[in-house]
Amino acid sequence: MPEFYYQIKGRLPDDQLGMGAFNSNWEWPPLFSDKVEAPNKKAAKLLIEEEYGRQFPLRVLTKDLKNHAFLLSISEILPEDDVMRRRFAFLDCKECTARFRIIDKFNNPAERDTGPDFCSQSCAEEGRLRRIKDYDLVCSGKLPAVIYLIRQLSTGKCYVGQTIRPITLRWWQHLTYPSESKFHQVIKSTPLTDWQFQALETIALPDDHPNKAAYINDRERHWILHFDCIANGYNTVLPSGAASAEPELEFDLPEP
Repeated sequence: MPEFYYQIKGRLPDDQLGMGAFNSNWEWPPLFSDKVEAPNKKAAKLLIEEEYGRQFPLRVLTKDLKNHAFLLSISEILPEDDVMRRRFAFLDCKECTARFRIIDKFNNPAERDTGPDFCSQSCAEEGRLRRIKDYDLVCSGKLPAVIYLIRQLSTGKCYVGQTIRPITLRWWQHLTYPSESKFHQVIKSTPLTDWQFQALETIALPDDHPNKAAYINDRERHWILHFDCIANGYNTVLPSGAASAEPELEFDLPEP
C-alpha cells in the first residue's frame, strides 16, 4: 500500500505573519512529521484527521488565516525516494551505537543534529572531537595509518582505502554503512564470500616529512594505481596530495 509523508505546521504569531521561511505564514520546522499508509492522498488525510481528532486544511488563504491555527501538507513517498525512506529507518549511532530514527530527531525541537550518523547533537560533537583527535594522533605518528585492499574474487576488481581505525572496523563500516556508490551497490548485491579483505601497508611516517596527511594520501594513491582501481576497479578518484580543508574527515571515508 502507498505511504504518505505528512507535516503539521503551526501558524506564526500575528506580528510575524509573512516572516517565515520563503515569506511563509507558517512555522518552520513543522510541529510534527510522520507517515501513514493509505490507498490515496484523500484517504491519508482522513486517517491523519482521525488520529488527531480534528480537521486540517491543506491550503489557507491569507484572508482566512485567523480561522486556522494549523496547516497540513501530504505527499506520497515514492519507491525510489531513498532519502525519505531513510528518515524512518532505524540506524545505529556511530558514536554510542544506540538505535535511532532521523524522523524522531526532526520531531524533537531541542535537537540540532538531524543527520544520519549520530543519534544526537552531543554524540555528533563527541564524534567530531574524536575524529580530530585521531587525525592529530596520526599526524604526530602516534597512531599508524593503514592502506587496505578490498578485492572482489569473482571479477578481480579492487578498492583501496586508508584508515586509522582498527582495520576490521573499517571493513565492517563498508558492509554496514553502504553509500549509493557503485562499489557499495555491488557489495550489497553479492555474497560476503565473494570479497577478500587485506591490509596492504602500515604507514611509517617520516619524521621530516612536511605534510604527513599528504604522505598518507601519496601512499594510498600508489596502491590505487598499482591495482588499476580507477579504470578497472571501484575507486572513482585519486586522493589529493595536499591535506583536506577538514582533515579530520580525511580518514572517515563515507564514500569511496
